[in-house]
Amino acid sequence: MNRETRRAAVDLESFKRLQETRDSLKRVESFPYRENLRSIMDSEVYTCTPLCTMRDVIRDMAARDISSVVVVDHVQQPVGILTERDIMKRVITNDCVDLDTTPISTVMTFDPITLHPDNTIYRALSVLTDSKVKHLPLIEDGKIVGIVTMRQLLKLRYPEPLTLIEGIREAEDVATLKAIKNRLPRMAEERLESGRTAYDIVVMISLINRDIHRRALELAGEGLGVPPVPYCLYLTGSHGRLENLLTPDQDHGMIIEDSEQNYQYDQYFIDLGVRFSDYLDQIGFVYCPGYLMASNPLWRKSLYEWKQQVRYWFEAQVRELGRYVTVLFDAASIAGEVDLFKELKEYAFKVLGQHHEVFRILHEEEGGHRVPLGFLGRFVTDKEGLHKGHLDVKKSGLIFVVEAIRILSLQHNIGETGTLKRIGKLVEGGFIHENDGEYFESAYQVLLHYALKSQISKASRGEKLDTYIDPRILSPRDKETLRHAFKAVSTLQDLVASEFGQLVI
Repeated sequence: MNRETRRAAVDLESFKRLQETRDSLKRVESFPYRENLRSIMDSEVYTCTPLCTMRDVIRDMAARDISSVVVVDHVQQPVGILTERDIMKRVITNDCVDLDTTPISTVMTFDPITLHPDNTIYRALSVLTDSKVKHLPLIEDGKIVGIVTMRQLLKLRYPEPLTLIEGIREAEDVATLKAIKNRLPRMAEERLESGRTAYDIVVMISLINRDIHRRALELAGEGLGVPPVPYCLYLTGSHGRLENLLTPDQDHGMIIEDSEQNYQYDQYFIDLGVRFSDYLDQIGFVYCPGYLMASNPLWRKSLYEWKQQVRYWFEAQVRELGRYVTVLFDAASIAGEVDLFKELKEYAFKVLGQHHEVFRILHEEEGGHRVPLGFLGRFVTDKEGLHKGHLDVKKSGLIFVVEAIRILSLQHNIGETGTLKRIGKLVEGGFIHENDGEYFESAYQVLLHYALKSQISKASRGEKLDTYIDPRILSPRDKETLRHAFKAVSTLQDLVASEFGQLVI
């Protein structure tokens, strides 16, 4: 069904109330940590060849009023960079440099640090701070497509995470990383009180957690020597979607480059995986109850073995296929050889396209969950136990949005991992109506707000963090808002059910 013929499924009254609530929760403009660098990069990059003379390059830099030049080879691949700092240190202070005859290759910095334009602004901040450079060329398909500078990022107002970024980079042990992670509840509380949206806060938490994972991996590798072959570490679940609340557990795997020797069982990767998981547990990311960790050989394989494993999962229709699919398609690489991850992800999408019956499995698992609304809109709460009379905002609503949107996105071959980005792509492709997209996004934002607020409140009282709330103590306005959010989730579930009633026989 195309954009023109698709009708909105929203309840207009509920839609309007959720829009108002979502907008009222955001009182200040946030720093766009989650946005990618493509949205702010300068695509007019001044480049030159290694043989250009220093005088010509310096003259052009002055005329263009720029602070760097990227040196590229004959196919536009970057081989070096020259900055104002380089000119001051290596040219102005050196009387032996003849500007008219000295090629730029003699004074440039070789092999500059680069990122892909789809990396986040937060990641650029982290890399620039960690490497103590001020210019970051952006590479796509091996060619220079843009550049970002610390000066650009300064204009975006970014005081919040820098202290944590520097602390993570300088951490010498897991105790320091644990102390940094323990600061997140208070940081989240301050941001929520200042008017940041729960989504912005959750993204920031997720990005900080990724940096903690990277540093923990570096610490885990100390003393093990050089990796025998390149590898890639990926995170999945809420880590991969950038949707961490305050209590995520471990969800990670490892892809090892193919070679004649099977390095899955090489002692280096065994030790690295085990030590990394142990360090994360000490920091506060508890062991995954399903053993979804690189310390488990099931989640630590060569690229070839991964491909064989993925195909087997789909063709054999293994019992946990639904869970494995969510692991595969909610994942994001955070360290190592990213091309290994890209190749596996592309292969997984290819296999998924050959097995549409998987969508039935995903739908059956998701369709068995119902929102906690009963007769006349009454909340359905736990009947017994520690949480009697309470309801879990995450497990009874928020996760349903994640699951349903994931199914629709995979059905339409959408590669995004974040829930809100998936919604955006579904609307952009005409797969759901624009009003439905905003309706479901508003419900997600509202439910995320209550889930995060619950955890923050419990953290401030020194209680165990969870996402349970007691509807009996909510204000009438909060109760009504939650009802509208759950109603939107139910509408989304009905929409998915209608899609799969036609798709799978």
